[in-house]
Amino acid sequence: MDGLTVTTTAGPVRGIRANGVRCWRGIPYARADRFAAPEAPTPWNDVRDASRPGPQCPQMYGNQAKRARLSMPDFAEDCLSLNIHVPDGATGPLPVYVWIHGGAFVAGGGHSYDGSDLARDGDIIVVTINYRLGVLGFVNFGAVVPNIPSNLGLRDQIAALAWVRDNIAAFGGDPARVTVGGQSAGSMSVSLLLHAPAARDLFAGAIMQSGAVSLIHGRDRSEQVARDYMAALGDPDLAALRSMDLIRLFEAQGTAGAANPGTIPAAPWFDGDLLPASLTDAVAEPAARVPLLAGATREEIRLFELMPGDILPTDWPALEALLQAQLPADHAARILAAYPRDKAGRRALATDLTFLMPTRHFADRQSRQAPTWFYRFDYRHPIAGAAHGLDLTLTWPMRGLRAAFARGGPMRGRRAALGRRMTDHIAHFVRHGAPEPDWPAYHVDRPAVKIFDLADRVDIDPDGDRWRAWAGVDVGAGLTTRA
Repeated sequence: MDGLTVTTTAGPVRGIRANGVRCWRGIPYARADRFAAPEAPTPWNDVRDASRPGPQCPQMYGNQAKRARLSMPDFAEDCLSLNIHVPDGATGPLPVYVWIHGGAFVAGGGHSYDGSDLARDGDIIVVTINYRLGVLGFVNFGAVVPNIPSNLGLRDQIAALAWVRDNIAAFGGDPARVTVGGQSAGSMSVSLLLHAPAARDLFAGAIMQSGAVSLIHGRDRSEQVARDYMAALGDPDLAALRSMDLIRLFEAQGTAGAANPGTIPAAPWFDGDLLPASLTDAVAEPAARVPLLAGATREEIRLFELMPGDILPTDWPALEALLQAQLPADHAARILAAYPRDKAGRRALATDLTFLMPTRHFADRQSRQAPTWFYRFDYRHPIAGAAHGLDLTLTWPMRGLRAAFARGGPMRGRRAALGRRMTDHIAHFVRHGAPEPDWPAYHVDRPAVKIFDLADRVDIDPDGDRWRAWAGVDVGAGLTTRA
């Protein structure tokens, strides 16, 4: 046997061997009718070819339906698949890293992240997944149409983790040593899975890169957004929603996006079912007691200044309005006073409000009950600074001129060394539940932060005045209804 044919709970699959790694791609972990919860995949008897990734879930970034990506073979509603990367020649059960991609809950796919290098060099198994996006995965239709479960995209992620629990041993993995990680929407997903009782016992560690529980929708906002969709679609019933042309659903996503500037047109929400009922409840309830590695980039908001669209607040009026709408006046004033009234202050406030402080506040809470480590990514792109997502260009294989431009230069020298240090910490965390020893643990009473740059360092309580001004409270663009 060459180790490439493996029998899963649904049937046998055959992968490929390349560059020191065995890979299986496009394995169905679940199936789901439109707007229904995921179920076990349909079994098969013949050996299934797992040499190529499956289709990505239908998706659209922005509000123009002409940009929707819906067509076979690259995109299809039957998209709940995953990809597995195993070091060739590995012996003994290996720890497993399940990666949840980002993309604002409206875009992206698991196969965009090739886990081969991380698996081979880190001596771990890397799993990347697809999950339903946008109108198909993250709209609260159940508030206005009976019998539609909440947060379908998150339910897909839980189904993928359950599949890993039940099947990864056949690929040489240890189901008791699974770490779940993600960036941006993936990081927010991880923070929500840490609060989801249905996900308990499916993972033993968590990695959050840029995002936590506040950048989703409150229940009232989710219901309002769902009504926007229904109005755009002509108030259909469930049968009509399931049978209508896919492009109509994405046209409605564009309409809902235009009606809800400053947030995204499809996002997880606090449902009181899969998740807590509110951000307040989530903060009050302990998350799963597992080791956490978390952090954010120093200038997250720079990406959203450069991108088209209006999905996050970037200017002073929008930032002030959110603070004043969701906080007592004196608390909002204290936060605003911590930021200079200039471009750098505005960028720092926007970064802190959206990504950095919510992620750090999550680490604060987790550090009281489980080992926790926190980082800040300071390496700067010559044009975009230390923007949201820049860390991905150093920690996942991205090749070619476009990738070199995105990361600010070729992947060599000190830049490559920085990426390798970060992935070494990630792999060590997956293997041992802690990064390498030169990274001290973070605790709310001694907030040691690893600063990743061309030369790394550890700072104690960086930007402490800003952190204390926030006082552990988060503000979210999607947590209130429209004015």
